Amino acid sequence: MPKRTTVSRTTSAPVDPSDDDVAPIYLAMLQSPKVTVGTLLSQGFSQSELDAYLPELKARGLIRQIDAENWHVVSPDVALPAYAAQLEQRARLMRSTSQLMTHIYLRARSDASTGQELKIAPLVSIEESAQALQQIVATAERWAISNRTDSPLSRYLRDAPAERSATPFFNSRGELLHTRLNVDPAFLTGERMDQVMRNRQEAGDEIRLTKGLPFSGAVNDQGMALLDLEDRDGSPVGILLNPKSGSDWVLRCLEFTWRLGMPWRADLEPDTGSELLEPRDRQIVRLMAGGISDLAIARQVGVSPRTVERRVRTVMDRLNASTRFQAGVLAAKNGLI
Repeated sequence: MPKRTTVSRTTSAPVDPSDDDVAPIYLAMLQSPKVTVGTLLSQGFSQSELDAYLPELKARGLIRQIDAENWHVVSPDVALPAYAAQLEQRARLMRSTSQLMTHIYLRARSDASTGQELKIAPLVSIEESAQALQQIVATAERWAISNRTDSPLSRYLRDAPAERSATPFFNSRGELLHTRLNVDPAFLTGERMDQVMRNRQEAGDEIRLTKGLPFSGAVNDQGMALLDLEDRDGSPVGILLNPKSGSDWVLRCLEFTWRLGMPWRADLEPDTGSELLEPRDRQIVRLMAGGISDLAIARQVGVSPRTVERRVRTVMDRLNASTRFQAGVLAAKNGLI
């Protein structure tokens, strides 16, 4: 029977043993055809170590106790995958609660900032900008809206781990927030951003595309706003605003650009919106934008006036336009006609 190499300890065994603590005993048990307390003691383990670590191995499902003296080692090809599944379940639980913990953390700091009447907070690093965005989401009660252009924070979020972009956003009561995301098509480059867009849509975001967005930013229903900018050297320059410092101006800008956008589809190429409309629909929109009546359009296209009326309504729905004029403006702005 192999003798255990004793490692000196300056502290007592921990209440929650780590893998480094239990691994030597587990390896010794794997090498022993018959595992008893006596054989483990003879290999150099102390009684206090056995009292602390054998229950831990049992709790992990790696061993079973037969009686006070004898133990049975569960075959590793059965025990280890089952233990790994337990760890994965715990990891999922930690990920699912991380947003709530972040909400509590940021909410407390937001309340403290409000108490100090902090109106404008400069953000001088990408980490501060990312935390400010988390604070906007964490303090929202019903909704949040954001713009994404090619800015420092947008690039940081694009390159973050995939699971971060797939996380739904909830308020303090555990209710799903209504989140709107408006993206400049010029920023939709590469598979990474495409996956981020798909993840955010699956997480519940309503997404639109608007060309020429002036800046990246975010606002929530509590009046907290973020501007994500950069200086001439490309260094991040962010600003966090509260309701008393002009956040309503940021909200008006984001709402205006949102109305100009068109819904994003996962199957739409990022560099063009032409696939959003069929060729005949584009012809109808061109004529409609020129002020031609439905009857005249029907004659030129070779369809009935009722068909023109139906196709115009379809085009307006796809462009999220409330009027014929707005549909023409959106179609021209996005290169559809």
